Amino acid sequence: MLLNEKVAIVTGATRGIGKEIVETFVAQGAFVYGIYASNDAAAQQIEGALNREQISVAYVKGSVEDRTFIHTLFKNIIKSHGQIDVLVNNAGITQDQFLFKMDEQDWQKVLNINFGGTYTCCSEALPYMEAQKTGKIVNVVSVTGVAGREAQTNYGTSKGAIIGLTRLLARKYHEKGISINAIAPGMIQTDMIDHVPKEKLANFLRFTNAKKLGSTKEVAKNVLFLSSELSDYVTDTVLKVDGGFLR
Repeated sequence: MLLNEKVAIVTGATRGIGKEIVETFVAQGAFVYGIYASNDAAAQQIEGALNREQISVAYVKGSVEDRTFIHTLFKNIIKSHGQIDVLVNNAGITQDQFLFKMDEQDWQKVLNINFGGTYTCCSEALPYMEAQKTGKIVNVVSVTGVAGREAQTNYGTSKGAIIGLTRLLARKYHEKGISINAIAPGMIQTDMIDHVPKEKLANFLRFTNAKKLGSTKEVAKNVLFLSSELSDYVTDTVLKVDGGFLR
């Protein structure tokens, strides 16, 4: 198994891509801490399903914006396990709008959770990984952060900022045994696209070579690659899982 006896942290872990990553990691032998903001029922359901044979996952409720919460959680994980091997920063929200129609609150909320949460988790995990001289960080971004979309000003900005952070941290920490990469999904079949009008979705797929939505499994198995020894010589990379999105 690719993550046997590894300890992983996944944020945004109760639905969609995050849930799939947790399930994939547990199947590959990891003990996983799933951070979630509000969905208690989903967290309990996933824990119950994955802990039937042995305790393999623990869900913890809190906000990635909260430095005190993240600091205390990571410190307690080290006390319990002695290691943090993998961090997947997946937590994110959308409040889509054109810049000139966006209010300050929506702008700031998306930046704080998406970029601020990623920065906080990285900055709290890296000292432990540096002491271990090993670690993997995978930041989940988006093709919107790579190419930009005018109707997602705050979301695209937050994901673009995470790409910049990924590259800067990767260059600093690779010589210390830590690989830091980003993964950029395209249009993936999750509940986050339920609000997307059908005509907009069709237009997006028109510019996608694969001509179909991606699945959470397709994203999760690539996150697994970036989180395992298979990617030891990979860092400072943005891996697009977008079906060949053309713009």
